[in-house]
Amino acid sequence: MAIVLSGGAVLTVNATDDFLAAADIRIDGAIIDAVGAAGSLARPGDSVIDARDTLVTPGLVNVHTHAATAFFRGLADDRTREFWAAGYAVPGQERFTIEDHTISVRAACAEFLLNGVTCIADRLGNMDRIAPAIEESGIRAIVGHSLTDHRAPADWRTAEAVLERFGADPARRVSAGIAPHALDTCSDELLKECARRAEKTGARVFIHVAQNEPEVAKVRARGHAGALACLAATGLATPTTVAAHALYLDDEEFEAWPRYGIPIAHCPASNLKIEARTLPLARLVGRVPIGLGTDWTVTNNSMDLLAEARLAALVGKMRADDPTVLTVREMMRMLTIDGARVLGIDRLAGSVEPGKRADLVVFDANRLEATPQHDMASNLLYAMSGRFARDVLVDGAMVVRNGKLVNGDEAALVRLHRRRGAAHGAAVDG
Repeated sequence: MAIVLSGGAVLTVNATDDFLAAADIRIDGAIIDAVGAAGSLARPGDSVIDARDTLVTPGLVNVHTHAATAFFRGLADDRTREFWAAGYAVPGQERFTIEDHTISVRAACAEFLLNGVTCIADRLGNMDRIAPAIEESGIRAIVGHSLTDHRAPADWRTAEAVLERFGADPARRVSAGIAPHALDTCSDELLKECARRAEKTGARVFIHVAQNEPEVAKVRARGHAGALACLAATGLATPTTVAAHALYLDDEEFEAWPRYGIPIAHCPASNLKIEARTLPLARLVGRVPIGLGTDWTVTNNSMDLLAEARLAALVGKMRADDPTVLTVREMMRMLTIDGARVLGIDRLAGSVEPGKRADLVVFDANRLEATPQHDMASNLLYAMSGRFARDVLVDGAMVVRNGKLVNGDEAALVRLHRRRGAAHGAAVDG
């Protein structure tokens, strides 16, 4: 039985950014079967969902996050750069167990879905035990086990287990990547090994790059001119390496970066909270693939990707000293098809087109913030929030319906998160 979303406005984010004022979307299994005029696609036996007074978009793509740290929200606000550079640890972090991290994953994935995020790129330690909870949530994901060798040998055994379990084929709803932590916490030898294994397996590489000044200083102490030179020397300056943050690049690096085509995961809220600065987004948009990420809850208390896009646009305009840059169109693409391109899944998802996976969000446009409807995409970016998501589908499966989790209980997650979080908060305070 097919599903037909009938009569909604559709922001396709296709190659010509077609906007359909009223349309049907027919979903057969995991695939968008057809897009046509309102009332034209339903067949006998189809499940028809009234989408009038809604805006249907591709699912939002979060290209950098750490879902297993949802318990850390509010534990380290207003800290110095030096606090974060010392190791990105939060007070009492050692008290959180694998069970806690798994609960965090369930809560975070629920929060993402309820905010219209249908795909995440997630990396952390113990990913072999954390990733099954991501898979169970119904979200699309690329997962990676974090690798470092600055204190002990890199844990390739776990990284290989994750790759073996999920594979590197992005056509799978959950697949795996290779996740060296950062340029300063990974030796050149480890980075080169990551590059070799990525080429062998076809996996994408996910790494923090130039996220603080001490990191860049350590890279230079190893003989590299900067972060980009380190990536190039170790074989990671490629279109299949996703660089998170890229804050501390010099002018020469910014000019050279597009030659390598290295995708960037831009996380403005986290960057502002930790470093009080952001990437000069307008300088690179359109020149390399750039997607948006929420990072983790301790440095971005909100997991609302629409809020991230709004912040990216406004701060980006300020940094460029030009209110005409980072247009609504560019930001909507950054949220969807460009994010998919960063993750190497743009042939599968990121736009509303026949043949693509049915990763879709039906936003409620029958709200004051969504009116008047001079420009519905502008309303979505600048006035609405992720919680306007009424229905969410991933691979054609309804995961949120009428603002409620289909396969979960938000209220129960709230109670569990509050109870476990309170216990750890007391331990931290003590």
